[in-house]
Amino acid sequence: MDIVLDPLRWEALEAGSNACVQRWLVSDNEHVVAGQLLAQLLVLGETVDIVAPHAGCIEEILVPPGEPFRRGQALARMVAF
Repeated sequence: MDIVLDPLRWEALEAGSNACVQRWLVSDNEHVVAGQLLAQLLVLGETVDIVAPHAGCIEEILVPPGEPFRRGQALARMVAF
């Protein structure tokens, strides 16, 4: 499963705008529980939290801290338990 920013958050952004990963609170191969805070993003000057949709394992972080990302781009990959 890909972890992405909720599409509703992108509605306020102009076409071509990016958001940025501020920091990850988990690492590759880390087990997480549903609702656990995974990352904090910066979107239009606002910090947005990304939480685990269910229990599982973070397989791979795809966008490192400080890097911008686009609408629909996967931030990380997660395997559900």
